[in-house]
Amino acid sequence: DWSARRPMSLFQAREWWSTKAGEGEEFDQGSMCVANIDNEPGGNNKIIVGSYGGILRMYNPKQREYRVEDLILEKNFGIPILQVAAGRFVSGSKEVVLALLHPHKLAVFMVSAVSSGGAVNYYTVVPAYEHHLVRPAYNMCYGPFGQNNGKDYICVQSLDGVLSFFEQDSFAFNRQLPSNFLIPGPLCYFAKTDTFLTCNSQMQIEAYRYSVLAAAQDNVDQDAAASVTSGKKVQVDWTTNIGEHARYIEVTRFGRSLTSHQEEILVIGEQTLFCLKEKGSIRTQKRIGEYVVTAALTYPVPPAPTDSAQFHNLLIGTQSGHLMVFRDVQLAWCARLQHAPVQIAVAGVAGVQGMITSLDDRGRIVISYLGTDPPSASLINTEMKELNYDEMETEHQQLLRVIRQTHGEGRQKPPEELHIKVEVPPVVEFGAEDEDCDENVGKVDGAIVQSSVRVQLQLAGAAFVENVTVTVDAPACFSYAVSKTHFNRIDQGQLASFGITFRVLTTLLCASLDVTMIVSYFHNDEPRCATALFSLPLALVARVVQPVKNAQYKIALDCSYVPQSLGSLFQDLLSQPMNQALGMQSSANILSIQYISGTDATIIVSKSAGRISVQSSEFAAMWLLSQELCQRLQDQAAGGESDEEPFYIQYQDSLPLHDYFALMDDHFALRKHIEEVRSDLGDRAQQYRAVQKRLLLRFKDRNPAPLNHLDVILTHTYEQIMHLADAIEDAQRGLQAVSCHLSAATELVLLLIRYRFDLDEQNFVILRRHLSSRIVDSADQGWEEQVDSALIHLLRTCLARNLRDRTTMPPPMKMPSDTMKLKKHITNVIDRLANGARLTQVQEADYAGAEGGEDAFSGGEDEEDDQ
Repeated sequence: DWSARRPMSLFQAREWWSTKAGEGEEFDQGSMCVANIDNEPGGNNKIIVGSYGGILRMYNPKQREYRVEDLILEKNFGIPILQVAAGRFVSGSKEVVLALLHPHKLAVFMVSAVSSGGAVNYYTVVPAYEHHLVRPAYNMCYGPFGQNNGKDYICVQSLDGVLSFFEQDSFAFNRQLPSNFLIPGPLCYFAKTDTFLTCNSQMQIEAYRYSVLAAAQDNVDQDAAASVTSGKKVQVDWTTNIGEHARYIEVTRFGRSLTSHQEEILVIGEQTLFCLKEKGSIRTQKRIGEYVVTAALTYPVPPAPTDSAQFHNLLIGTQSGHLMVFRDVQLAWCARLQHAPVQIAVAGVAGVQGMITSLDDRGRIVISYLGTDPPSASLINTEMKELNYDEMETEHQQLLRVIRQTHGEGRQKPPEELHIKVEVPPVVEFGAEDEDCDENVGKVDGAIVQSSVRVQLQLAGAAFVENVTVTVDAPACFSYAVSKTHFNRIDQGQLASFGITFRVLTTLLCASLDVTMIVSYFHNDEPRCATALFSLPLALVARVVQPVKNAQYKIALDCSYVPQSLGSLFQDLLSQPMNQALGMQSSANILSIQYISGTDATIIVSKSAGRISVQSSEFAAMWLLSQELCQRLQDQAAGGESDEEPFYIQYQDSLPLHDYFALMDDHFALRKHIEEVRSDLGDRAQQYRAVQKRLLLRFKDRNPAPLNHLDVILTHTYEQIMHLADAIEDAQRGLQAVSCHLSAATELVLLLIRYRFDLDEQNFVILRRHLSSRIVDSADQGWEEQVDSALIHLLRTCLARNLRDRTTMPPPMKMPSDTMKLKKHITNVIDRLANGARLTQVQEADYAGAEGGEDAFSGGEDEEDDQ
């Protein structure tokens, strides 16, 4: 069997017979089938081709090379032929007949040969029956629906996802599938389970049982309100998300590990080959993204002596003209065709079994087989030169050196470079209101507090770059008029500059001062990007106030070096015009600030104890001042002012997880509230549409019935919709404010964890990536489930207690019912860090047991109940 040979790709498919079906006609998947359509006793197969031009042709090749008599039938129907199929579609007969699918008609014909004197004179096509379609058709499938063996029924899928079932010459029923069908997908019938397989616009493979479709209430063109209250609904049997649109679906025995009674579903997507089990779960998959698949087919192969049943191989045609044979997701053969096929068939032709018939989109039909040509001439070594092994070894070592050097250097930096220079003024400005000004920006004595940043772009290493786009990503608390700036072209030496004015919103707590600037551009039609990070001054978001000694929340940091005066540490803040008066009166060991949002925060220095305290009336408000304090202390220590001993910062108290979890609960409660209001809004919108339909029906009636207060219901429903929409907007504003608090609180907890367990920079970066402070909530996914999944990954990899924890499968990411599991996972991560675990290495033993201690925060509970 040639399919069992090892993978090859440098062979041409051997052409046995070819012809061109018409001129200027178009063909696509479903335009060809190979079958004994005239039921000839000898069983010779004919090639049936139907074009979008409406012409049906039949060929009967009998020898190599095309002859005129090979075309046995040609008929013009005048309407496009979308698909051709051969099956037992006539009641009371087991003969194979022809089915043609037109845009608005399904027609079945009987093909027969008219003989005279023992020789066939011509072929005739006799109509058996036809069905007119209300909706424009897309494709069809056939089979023994309902386990009716011995006969084939037909199912037609329309462009809007309605399935029409025809039990041979009689119409059965229509059913609208419940999924959203923006574009219909492939349709396949699974005879063993009596189900229909298709792919919807959400990239999901769906299966519907024929019995469920037949028993369901007619839901085509029915009132949505009426269909909800009565009758059975169309229910999907199973659904599998494959993440890409499916191009071909077939039921086959592809995997060599299947038992004799098992089958599987083969799905070819845009970039991946999927093998699904009978119930929809993915058995295996293979990436084929480097090929653009234009045609696919599975065909049976002769069973080996050790096989208990027959298996199938997969034949794939690509846009580049390759014909690939896969045997159990392994490439067994690759040959080259002279055209890109849109349909492939494997059948016996002219008494030769296993011939490959292919059709392209212009009507070229080719019958070929896989083989090779013997070499035309043998290679002769004309120079009998003695080999120099020393030179060969020297060349080999040089090549190895080049390879090692290339791998060591990695990807080379592009020669051109766009330098970004950002100038942030140390002193904030006061501006006047303008048209683009947000009404909630921070003001001092009626003037708007702002900072005007100047950005300069300069090109080096290239003559010019084009399509330069500058994108600014700043925290939510900042307001800036322009988030994107575009330059058509920047030449070498040219200085392109622009300004950005940042203002602070009074409604949101500032969780960060860091701003990211990304510059994307094109050089020689290749995309490039450059990135710049800069920080805005603390004076933009806070001003100095009179000392506030009483606060609800407080943290204390132990430092090896305590500054002599907070005034020198925060000189830039005290030198601002709005803070100069208070800066002269400020004490050396206490400094209080008030954020533009209205919250205060205070630093108190205890020189005798070597401790610095940060306190505030809100938990999250301590973060920004704590981060500025630690950064300035480290910078001052690095500057040489404290060289007596190594500088360190420690946090020795218990972590304030209770306060952090309270903010987490507030955030999650708002998300749940928004979800409930959105559900109510969807119900009211559905009710509004149902009332509208009923009113339209009554207005269209010549003798309209009384409205029965439907107009009052319509007005009341509209008012409810507007009220719910306003409620969603208010809740989203509240969610944004709470998200800023939660982001700042997360950063504060991470900072305390770092100083509590003395984490180095590498471990802290890994932890910060998993316990992320970047909060982006959407309708489908929120911060809680993202962080929960990331922490579960930590607990089952580098923080796993034993091998069993590492082999467990993670749960699916979905919105939880509460935050209990997330709190538990955060606590478990902290416990294991407290017991000595680190994130940069995989622990090979139960380090908690080795330390001989118990979990300090959760009592040693595991996360095993999250399966």
